[in-house]
Amino acid sequence: MTKCITALLLLTLAAFPAASAAQEDLHKIYSDAAAQWLDGRPEDAAGALKYVVYRSSDQALTDAAVRDLAALLAESGRNAEALAYLIKGEMLDPSDFYMQFEKGWNLLGLEKYQDARAAFEKALTLTADQDLSSQARLGLALAERKLGGPETSMEQLRSIYTRYPYLLSPSAQLISGELEKLKKRPHAVNFIKEALGYDPRNIQAEIELARLYEESDFYVPAWQTYYTLSDLDPGEKFFASKEEKLRKYVNGKIDNLLYWARMAWPSHTSASGTSDPQKVKVGLYADKTGVPSLVKSFNFICSSDFTIIDTRLGMIASGPANSQWTVSYDEMNRLYQIRDSAGAAAHTTNNSVRIVPKKRDGVILIKNPELPGAHGVNRGDKEIGGELLALIREKGVWLINETTVETMVPPVTASLSAGSRLPEHLKAVSVAVRTRLGRLARLSPHESREYNLCDSAHCASYPGLQVESAAAASAAAATAGEVLSDGGTLAPAEFHTACGGSTASGADDGGRRPAKLTPFSLYAWTLKAPPDGLFCLSDDKTDSSDAYWTLLLEPRWIESRLNREGKVGYIRSIIPLARDADGRIRSLRVEGTAGTEVLEGQSKIAWALGAGALRSTLFSIRPVFEGGKYPVFFLLRGLGTGDGKGMCLLGARGMAKARGAKYRDILKHYYPLYKPGKLRR
Repeated sequence: MTKCITALLLLTLAAFPAASAAQEDLHKIYSDAAAQWLDGRPEDAAGALKYVVYRSSDQALTDAAVRDLAALLAESGRNAEALAYLIKGEMLDPSDFYMQFEKGWNLLGLEKYQDARAAFEKALTLTADQDLSSQARLGLALAERKLGGPETSMEQLRSIYTRYPYLLSPSAQLISGELEKLKKRPHAVNFIKEALGYDPRNIQAEIELARLYEESDFYVPAWQTYYTLSDLDPGEKFFASKEEKLRKYVNGKIDNLLYWARMAWPSHTSASGTSDPQKVKVGLYADKTGVPSLVKSFNFICSSDFTIIDTRLGMIASGPANSQWTVSYDEMNRLYQIRDSAGAAAHTTNNSVRIVPKKRDGVILIKNPELPGAHGVNRGDKEIGGELLALIREKGVWLINETTVETMVPPVTASLSAGSRLPEHLKAVSVAVRTRLGRLARLSPHESREYNLCDSAHCASYPGLQVESAAAASAAAATAGEVLSDGGTLAPAEFHTACGGSTASGADDGGRRPAKLTPFSLYAWTLKAPPDGLFCLSDDKTDSSDAYWTLLLEPRWIESRLNREGKVGYIRSIIPLARDADGRIRSLRVEGTAGTEVLEGQSKIAWALGAGALRSTLFSIRPVFEGGKYPVFFLLRGLGTGDGKGMCLLGARGMAKARGAKYRDILKHYYPLYKPGKLRR
């Protein structure tokens, strides 16, 4: 093996023409390689790095080039070539943890399990860093699966699971797999549930949980889990067929057995912010593109007396407060029926209708909406302030809420703030939310002119007044009318859950961002746990998956998504191409047996790799091979959520809690180009 690697290294080095080191600047060539890598030219970067390794007599420069080159080669699955350079690096510095650590992963990829075990064990002797030793134990556990079997592998995994909070989800996932091999399925179910508990976006764990439930004859939980997967990835026929097959075990109304919130009665008697002059029309039950779902029927309860207005005929009915009425589409007669609380027909129409509370601050509770064919939409009951328009569409209606921005601010703020009761944090979020909603309302970012905002994350998730907290309402009232602007222009006021250390605009939230991004420095960044002072890190380190996450993704499901729209066949490698200056991937190349596809943009990458559940594109990726030339899974280590733009919501909470920062200081930190204040209307 060593002779083959040495021969490969010599052949590679011989490919470069001789040149005088005095006539060239190898440091510049090395720097250019990093720029080529960020620009989406990994092959050019690898070529430049090979040249530096061949020509350099500067040990530090050679060592840096070897690390970067090995990271690039391993990322694309070229393990033998990476190993050749790591052997050179090991000769330069035998005590370097990373050389042994990387040797272990590349030997694992080459299915040299004995050698991989030895490399990981040696790496463990070279560091006292818990982050690095836990990552080495993860590799060692994968080697032991092939050498010592499930019990030996679990010994390493349990060490991670009990001592290192940042790998809880993947270690629990792997422990579940080993327990299943030992025919301890009930324990396997418990551990895969733990994996999801620590990382709710671990889609691979969700898939494994569905399978384990079904094989354990837990048919209703299996149906619920496959339903969730089908809702997340509606194009996956396997999930849809499983959900349909298992539905026969379900008794009662299906929607009531899922995770949609159901309310017996309105929780509010009045809505705040109704005096705001800025009226908006909000498309309800919108999908991820911002288009309202078709509603076939719904019930409603109004907190005050109300009237129902046919948009062509005028007022056609009225009802008392706290009575439940129904609006439904009769498919046979192609008519829309409105029934009162006694079930009697109040009106039949082919026209849109408006439900208008007689009190200006009246609240309408929408109950049990029936949304046939909707996917990825929260179908829960929803309280709204203002008027409700049931806009006629073919075979159903769109629900449009005419309300005010100020009415929306408290519930949106509460939903984004994850239960925070810190006044300054909530004030900062309130101003950002008000600004974003106001700007979007002016821009009308939807094709339809029937509404100018939506209740999905496409604009700002608006779950309804029922999630509003007293603290969020107080913060909204304290900052009423206050927005971020620059000379009268509203700021985009974007936000995301966690930045992982720094935002896209460079706001430092206490992370460990490398001084200069190179293939290895980014990879090493994702190996290290977030520092204790990170603003967006929870006090409970077991609840850290938004700031730092690790996924083990089987290629089968990625292949299925890509082969629906193109033709890649079986995946051989997934290679990041262009990255932003902060390290987020802009484009990704998937190479398969039947073709190659380049994925452009965060949404496309998130869809392909995780059916939209991928938190961010700031991650490193490694293929792991077992028993063949195709990867058995891809190991993703990532930081933060979203695109990193604007306010880090958890970071804002951290600033308010740890530093006692005032809301204007928080806003200045995340939106340095804009000032808070009230705009003249």
